[in-house]
Amino acid sequence: MRGVNISWLIGTIAVAVLFISLIQVKWLITSLDLQKKIFDQSVEQLLNTVSHWILVEADFASLEINHESEDKEDQLIVDGLQHQSRAILQRMAILPMDSLFSLSLNEHGIETSIVFGAFDRYGQPAYLDERSEVYRDELVDKGYSVGLGPLQLRVYFPDLGRHLIKSIVGAFVLSGVMLLFIAIGLAYVMRSVIKSKKLVRIRRELMNNLTHELKTPVSTIGLASEALGDSDLKLNEEQKNYYISMIRGENKRLGVLVEKVLQASLSDSKSLKLYPVELNIHDVIKDVVRNVAMQVRKQGGKIELSLKATNPIIRADKIHITNVIFNLLDNAIKYSPDGAQIEIMSNQTEDGVELLVKDNGVGIPKEYIGKVFERLFRVPTGNVHDVKGFGLGLSYVKTVIERHGGVIYVESEVDKGSTFVVKLKFDSNLK
Repeated sequence: MRGVNISWLIGTIAVAVLFISLIQVKWLITSLDLQKKIFDQSVEQLLNTVSHWILVEADFASLEINHESEDKEDQLIVDGLQHQSRAILQRMAILPMDSLFSLSLNEHGIETSIVFGAFDRYGQPAYLDERSEVYRDELVDKGYSVGLGPLQLRVYFPDLGRHLIKSIVGAFVLSGVMLLFIAIGLAYVMRSVIKSKKLVRIRRELMNNLTHELKTPVSTIGLASEALGDSDLKLNEEQKNYYISMIRGENKRLGVLVEKVLQASLSDSKSLKLYPVELNIHDVIKDVVRNVAMQVRKQGGKIELSLKATNPIIRADKIHITNVIFNLLDNAIKYSPDGAQIEIMSNQTEDGVELLVKDNGVGIPKEYIGKVFERLFRVPTGNVHDVKGFGLGLSYVKTVIERHGGVIYVESEVDKGSTFVVKLKFDSNLK
């Protein structure tokens, strides 16, 4: 039921974010339309002002055409125009039109480029400079216009779209930032929920596995203890030693299980304490191999050492580094068939020592290689389900190596074995 509720919650939040995004987009479009209407009103006032400046001092009755104006840079088309039109064009030729438009634009708070021209009733240009000639079609089809006597004064803004967007860029950026934060929040919530569900599942599997793992040694110890304490059973020395050995073995197994859980707890709570000393990593490897060699030989396997590092002295926590080597060997033994062939190698690097633990085990599928160091993870394939353990060892190993400033990774192929590579530095400046 909780899973269903969480799914509905995530879906509801996603729909809400989408709805808010649509509202924001709609609001931006509305703001752009509003800015366009305000701009249109400003341009209308601007054109009326400029038109008034052109016409206010013109004396149409007495103004004579000064034909010398045809030598100016402005293009005057006067043939066939009425006397009033000629007077207006003469007035435009005399006035500083660029300055008039610039002043009027500033008064209305418009900061963008403008082109302009005067056109007759047939849409033909009567006043058009070279700069505006490029936008002749735009002036006729898309330009703003106002009556100028018998003519029409037209203006066009080549950068109008950019000007309108610039006017709302602040709101646009603010809206974008808000949507970004909302999206990040949603992603974080979804990630947390998914991670929480995954942890719940892993913990449930851990409890089931832990119960199964602990039940066998506890039952075995109980039965062996009852046999030793039963006065009715006449046990010879060999039988007593057998039961005692059984109790010791199962007790040691319980100790290993408890140690695994403690290691995982330390790495999870970040309470792992390191006490670095100078140590010979080759000696550490040999001590661990000596302790597990009997177990490997009983299974018909063998551990080979190829320690080639010329300077194996590093500064590290001896207890935790020993645990790392033991965990890697234990992992190689558990996931290798009877007759396991394990090889431990060391090589010298520029800043430390490289260790390789190679086995001929079942290997790891490619899709799981990146997950083997996750806490409580166990590869769900092949014979892995038959292997005892909780998926805690490699997580602990990774934590210890990284706390030492080192690196660990694995190379593996299914049915061809795995090679765990550990790189440690001479001096990691551990605290």
